[in-house]
Amino acid sequence: MSTYILFEPENLSSFGPITLLQSVGEFRYGVYSNLERAQNILSPDSIQLWVRPILHADHSEKYPTIPINQNADKDTIFLNAATPAWMYSTAIALMEEKGSQAVDIDGCIIAAKPGKAIQFNTNFHKNLESLSSVPCDAEICDSHPNWVWDYLDLIGPALEYDAQFWKAQKSILTKLPPDLSTLDERNIFIHNTAEISKFVHLDASHGPIIIAEDVKISPFCALAGPLFIGKRSTLKPSTSIRHSIVGKVCNLGGEIKGSIIHPHSNKSHDGFLGDSIVGSWVNMGAGSTTSNMKNNYQNIRVSWDGNTYETERQFLGTIIGDHCKTAVGVRLNTGTMIGPFSNVFQADFPPRAIPSFSWGNGTHVLEKAISTAQLMMKRRSLELSTAQQELMRALAEDNTPFIHF
Repeated sequence: MSTYILFEPENLSSFGPITLLQSVGEFRYGVYSNLERAQNILSPDSIQLWVRPILHADHSEKYPTIPINQNADKDTIFLNAATPAWMYSTAIALMEEKGSQAVDIDGCIIAAKPGKAIQFNTNFHKNLESLSSVPCDAEICDSHPNWVWDYLDLIGPALEYDAQFWKAQKSILTKLPPDLSTLDERNIFIHNTAEISKFVHLDASHGPIIIAEDVKISPFCALAGPLFIGKRSTLKPSTSIRHSIVGKVCNLGGEIKGSIIHPHSNKSHDGFLGDSIVGSWVNMGAGSTTSNMKNNYQNIRVSWDGNTYETERQFLGTIIGDHCKTAVGVRLNTGTMIGPFSNVFQADFPPRAIPSFSWGNGTHVLEKAISTAQLMMKRRSLELSTAQQELMRALAEDNTPFIHF
């Protein structure tokens, strides 16, 4: 059996604040993270990870059965963790067909088989880039993500792909409740432990709706696919949510559209969240609202890591890093980027680029940030590990190791 190493790209700055504390393979834009998706496709025992050294201890804790940053033997196949796993088989087949050592998309290596042993070090990308490579000219490769906001376009394709694995792994209702209002019932998949109140409407005419274990959906909610609601998440009464991904143990309310919300985050109250990506352990205060389109209808620019980028998107809300908080009534402008552990509470529109550990217009004291993270995690019966605390301290000192090998 082949060994597959999911490796992170050399420079992670284009993936914004979400990957400061997560490896790119942990990013969620469907039912599964891309790491989990690869395990479904390739077999869990065959997967290894090469991640930024700063994440090694944290990932060893989170994934005790997965080898992290171990040397590769001559038969190892390397796969880019930022590449959707459904592209892997096409890339591997193309290598074999063309007799090439690697496959790239616009110069970015997405799969490689060097045919020799390679030691893990921070320069391994140069070894992969030196291999003979062919471009992936298959149609499936046209949607390869280069920026964090590109993953918003993959919500639909990811859910369509992931649904086959989820249905096979879970116990789902074979017949929906007769009092449930639905459109395109055949595209609705509900775990048999989910609780759905009366006066709920599910519209799967534009994509699948997948509702996981122990989800609770309150009365008068409107759900439209493509949509995934993760394990033990809750929708408050009158929530409207469409074209979105919700991780496990999230509490949601208000209006949510075209967004990705990672596990353990809350947007429990009224307010609009649109075309946005929210990290884990985020809490959005009552009335917090994102703007997702400019008044002049122009494409949106973002500022991050000291640079300004053209997104070529007319719709883009806010990218929020892990452990951020917004106060009551916070208004977030189009294309706002917020680094982890920030507390946003300005009366007017806050800046569109907010560094990690911001406290309003000042700096969030590290020890207070650690204390807040501990308290929030304790509410979910979890602990902030020593490795995670060390990550926080390192990020507060310098974010360079978090965005580049």
